Amino acid sequence: MSTPLLKASGLGRTDQGRIRLVDFNLCLERGEIVGLLGVNGAGKSTALALLSGSLAPSRGEVQVLGKNLHGSPRARRHIGLLPERAPLYPQLSVQENLDFAGRLRGLRGKALSQARKKVVRQLDLGSFQHRLCSRLSRGMAQRTAIAQALIHEPEILILDEPTAGLDPSQAQELRDLIGQVAPARATLLASHILEDMEQLCGRVKVLNQGRQVARQHLDDTHSIRVHLSRPPAQGTDFLLQLPGISQAQHQGDGWYQLALTQPVETLAPQLAPWGLLALIPARYSLQSLLTENIS
Repeated sequence: MSTPLLKASGLGRTDQGRIRLVDFNLCLERGEIVGLLGVNGAGKSTALALLSGSLAPSRGEVQVLGKNLHGSPRARRHIGLLPERAPLYPQLSVQENLDFAGRLRGLRGKALSQARKKVVRQLDLGSFQHRLCSRLSRGMAQRTAIAQALIHEPEILILDEPTAGLDPSQAQELRDLIGQVAPARATLLASHILEDMEQLCGRVKVLNQGRQVARQHLDDTHSIRVHLSRPPAQGTDFLLQLPGISQAQHQGDGWYQLALTQPVETLAPQLAPWGLLALIPARYSLQSLLTENIS
């Protein structure tokens, strides 16, 4: 079994008696995009600060490629971070900001020039590289900040609210960009925006008041939601008695989330006696998942 690129075990943070994060666990593999979903103040930014090495944990451990992140300074070189506020100097140009970010990560001379040219091409910044960052649109500033996070070709990319404050067109362009750069690395995305999770993430962890309260695989074809008009009153037992259903969760108003061990095509006839109204992938359950677990 391969070593996860990023692994957190029992991670926690307490500041002056206030709990910021409790018993957080995560394994992140190459090619994955995992989401941290929650409202503002849920603990997402604290989790990202701990996982990126920007903040030391009160308890627990973060491993990067099998090495303790906080015990090995070199481990941080494998991480690219986009914080909630883009770390751009407005009085410098896009190119100057990229060069500065590259130098912070140990790039010099020809290696820095080549790295900058690569991310400029990759993120389509060529026509903007000599523009002052104070004159960039919000969307282009975020694109530049992602280029900063990628300039040293990290194996782990951590993004904090990347589409917050963008108009719908800018947000979609940024999601497309993240999807393009993600396959070569492991990506962790924190957001309160459901579209970010639904379009990009293979699985999601829901945080509330510093605690993980739910998790959901979004690309699991064996997890579906069904809507029944005449469900029995005995909870989920009637569903678990059907062949091919290994788990069932009642989500209210006749909706149930099911884990399947057989192809979904075999399920519809079995559910017909209870008035099957809808059968859809579990990917579309994020709104109810969030509503149920956020108080």
